Amino acid sequence: MIYHNNNIKNKKITILGAGISGFGATKLANYKKAKVFLSNNKKFNNPFNNKIEKEFSHSEKCKDSDLVILSPGIDPQKNKIIKILSDLNIPIISEIEFASWFTNSPIIAITGSNGKSTVVKMLHEILQEKYENVLLGGNIGISFSSNVVDELKSELINSVHLLEVSSFQLENIKTFKPYISCILNVTKDHLDRHGDFNNYLNQKMKITKNHDSNSFVVYNEDDDNLKSIFKEKINSLPFSIQKKNQFFTKKKTIFYSKTNEKIIDQNKTNLLGEHNLSNILACLNISEILNINKKQLVNSLINFKPLKHRMEVVYKKNSFMIINDSKSTNLDSTNSAVKSFKNEIILLFGGFSKNELDKDEIINITKYKNISEIICFGQIGKQIYEILKKKTKSVLIQNFNDAILKSIELSLNKKTIVFSPGFKSFDEFKNFEERGEHFKKIIKSYFV
Repeated sequence: MIYHNNNIKNKKITILGAGISGFGATKLANYKKAKVFLSNNKKFNNPFNNKIEKEFSHSEKCKDSDLVILSPGIDPQKNKIIKILSDLNIPIISEIEFASWFTNSPIIAITGSNGKSTVVKMLHEILQEKYENVLLGGNIGISFSSNVVDELKSELINSVHLLEVSSFQLENIKTFKPYISCILNVTKDHLDRHGDFNNYLNQKMKITKNHDSNSFVVYNEDDDNLKSIFKEKINSLPFSIQKKNQFFTKKKTIFYSKTNEKIIDQNKTNLLGEHNLSNILACLNISEILNINKKQLVNSLINFKPLKHRMEVVYKKNSFMIINDSKSTNLDSTNSAVKSFKNEIILLFGGFSKNELDKDEIINITKYKNISEIICFGQIGKQIYEILKKKTKSVLIQNFNDAILKSIELSLNKKTIVFSPGFKSFDEFKNFEERGEHFKKIIKSYFV
């Protein structure tokens, strides 16, 4: 076994998958002078030239390995080479596990079904008040391994690794141990990979697999599953918009419990919705562990600009708004979006799904009185419409462009248009970003 051994010089390391994580792991293994073999199931542009051996299929060559690093995009249950390697007892680990072997800097890792990117981006601003080098990585466009290489090459000091971590990245961890693990929420998602909710929940909980008295867990007490798991665990700090913990809320204002000091009014930030109030609480609890100056912290939160495609205000005139929440790829995120508004809204709801629809959950999400009309669109649109047509005012317009134009017509330039689809984008788009950009293009062309 090689686990947690910094000396991988001349060890035969196979990296499965040539995406962001795979390239990052390749870069780190090569820097540490391992014999690297990069195996991908299709051709890719090779940034390493002839420094490493590569292949464009997962062949028998992978068996000649001391260690295998598995990219998160590869489903271990569906990949034949993974079973072969497992039967040979070759250690298989995730990229975040591998990267963690080579850093002495603290790790702050954030996971959850919704809100991860917003929280890590807020923390990235906040932590710069304390750390000289805040290395943002993980499931947010740059790999943990790439950041570790930069850390080692530049001999960075006073550094912290801030990671957004997905369930896929946690599947094959062994010794990965954040100084602070934060779980924002866990709702039904990625069931096509994990099979059922319990398996998905168990994968998420691996973030605390190596938690002990020298580390911390920050968790959302309003999530019943998380509450039952962590309420008795050492160094577990809950946050809640319903209950009083280190911080408490009144309406949209957060107070510090020890002194009843007012910390921040959400209305003074650019963040909409109850779910973002919860995200702010997560950041406050993490900042408290790290002794971040509260005044500097509040300034960072007030100046923070929301991420694209996450409750993004695309158009605003007086009280009329159009919201792009294309990142909403599960029903819980749509529920959060709908609850963010008291005024009447037009909801754009639909997209792509291979899973059986949860009728009760769809009905519960769409029962709010402020929903004036629901426009069902996309591959899943007809199924949604069949569930809702006798329950609430709804219309089926499967073409995305036509659905957007219908929402503008129904809004009468008064009712807020909320594009919070609740489903994935793969019926018409590569990802939620492309879908969100298309939505914004249509809106801007109409209102220019």
